Amino acid sequence: MFKEQILRQLNPRLLSGFFTRIPVRNKIVMIIFLLILLPMTFAGCYFYWNISQMLTKNANDNLSLLIRQTNDNIEKSFQIVENTSLHFLSTKMIRNWLIDNVSLSNDFYKKFVNKTEMEEDLKYSLMFNNAWNISLLSTAYVFFDDDNYVSVVKAPPNIEQTNKNNLAVYQSLNGTMVRGKEILTPSLKDPTIYFTRVMSNINQPEQRLVLIFGTDEADLAEQYSGVLAFPGAVAYIVDNQGVIYSSADKQTLGATVDPAVLALKDTTGVRELRLNHETYLAASRSIGTTGLTFIAGIPKKQVLAKLSGSMHNYIWIITLIAVVSLAAGVLLSVRFTRIVRDLLRSIRKVKKGDYSARMPTYRDAELNLLSTTFNNMTDEINYLIKEVYEKHLLVKDSEIKFLQAQMNPHFLFNTLITIGYKAKLSRDETVYKMVTSLTELLQASIYSNSLAKIPIRQELDFIKFYLYLQKERFEDKIEYTIQIEDEALLDLLLPKLSVEPLVENAVVHGVEKKLGKGVIHIRIYSRDDSVYFEITDNGIGFEEVPRNWSTFESSTMRKQGHNNIGLINTHKRAKLIYGEPYGIEIESASGAGAKVTLHIPKDQGDLTYV
Repeated sequence: MFKEQILRQLNPRLLSGFFTRIPVRNKIVMIIFLLILLPMTFAGCYFYWNISQMLTKNANDNLSLLIRQTNDNIEKSFQIVENTSLHFLSTKMIRNWLIDNVSLSNDFYKKFVNKTEMEEDLKYSLMFNNAWNISLLSTAYVFFDDDNYVSVVKAPPNIEQTNKNNLAVYQSLNGTMVRGKEILTPSLKDPTIYFTRVMSNINQPEQRLVLIFGTDEADLAEQYSGVLAFPGAVAYIVDNQGVIYSSADKQTLGATVDPAVLALKDTTGVRELRLNHETYLAASRSIGTTGLTFIAGIPKKQVLAKLSGSMHNYIWIITLIAVVSLAAGVLLSVRFTRIVRDLLRSIRKVKKGDYSARMPTYRDAELNLLSTTFNNMTDEINYLIKEVYEKHLLVKDSEIKFLQAQMNPHFLFNTLITIGYKAKLSRDETVYKMVTSLTELLQASIYSNSLAKIPIRQELDFIKFYLYLQKERFEDKIEYTIQIEDEALLDLLLPKLSVEPLVENAVVHGVEKKLGKGVIHIRIYSRDDSVYFEITDNGIGFEEVPRNWSTFESSTMRKQGHNNIGLINTHKRAKLIYGEPYGIEIESASGAGAKVTLHIPKDQGDLTYV
């Protein structure tokens, strides 16, 4: 039970997943195919239903008309037999027999005369009778008793058997039936329908005369041969109990008809009948006052045979149209899904890291708009990767390299603080101040976030710590000045340790290598919305003034000993944090000193520069 519930829940998901995995091109082909095929299928079904209804109605009308006409013919046939019997009963001999005391006892001569006159009257009645002329009647017998009868027979193949059959009919009626008429059912052995009349003498009721007219069932069946012209058609003449008097199937004579057929006896109009696993359009009509009913049915498939042929042609046409539509759908899908293929190909390139992937142009404006949008997107991604992601990696790389170059900070600071206390206790103020300045400078350097910002005032303190240490080191060889255009600038922010590396670069690469006294001048000023930090030295200058910072960085990294990594990192950080056009500009000539200017915006801490 639990497994079935799981399967019921999974089936819709599996079905949904199946459709989602179908390529867009195949979906378009399927949609086009269905849009063409489904309306034609519905039209075909409506056409088939509408025409079948019309044909069925026409068949019902025609069948009703045919059965009515056929039934009229059968009824006329029975009426002719009835009239023939009445005509015979009106002859002089029969009248005398019914009124007078006519006996066929032991007087052989009288018996012969009466039989002869009776036979002549019978022949005379049949001589100019339509029933006899059209072979509707095949035998005529008049029985006085088991041994005395007269007959008129149309040359049957076996006269003795015919006599036996009629005698059997007489014996079945004698003593069991009062005066009146009756129609007896045929059988497989004797396929003759018998029309009988029993008459009694008025004065001597026990003296009976039995009139038996015989009709071959096959001759009666000719009356409804028009119905049987339809292949598979059925026709029956039955009584109220369903006993078959006439049928297209001679094997069923005398048997009982199927209850479904008998149920039509009391209905009017055409009804559908299920018989022998086949559907029939059937109708029934009573045959005059005979107590018999004529029932006929035509296979419904015969009615719709022509329609089936038309539907076969229609199906072929639909198939041809489906093939053409499928081909058209494939061509259209190739035409309109080309952009999907190009888009997937470009996306795969982007997935592999090729952000220069481009989509082609298209004739359709909408498709071309999608292509342009994708190309703009890849350009933007490429820009963002180069301008943001790579810069972020640069900062991370700088931080890693910076950390790799560090000693254990706790050990270093503890050692410096210990040296400072020792110097303080020894009352060596110079050493104490140098150690304190170095400690502050190292703390600012080691615990520096590359994107952290501090006031310009604090950055000047770091610069002063550094210059104090260098001046103690070189004594009178180094002099420096600091010029601030406006004290209010000191409250603005800048990235931590942005200017100090420039001063350090001026000392290490400029003044330190110079013979004689070195002078460093630091100037801070503003222009419009920018702040400038200008560091000028009279050192040996730059061998190569950077025009292309990437080339300058590569050449610098290849040199042995000191390099300009502080200068390069400061330029990159300024670009990273504030973007273009901020950064460092250098003016220098070999042996003539250098001027390095850092350009950043006025940063009050409430703006973001990217």
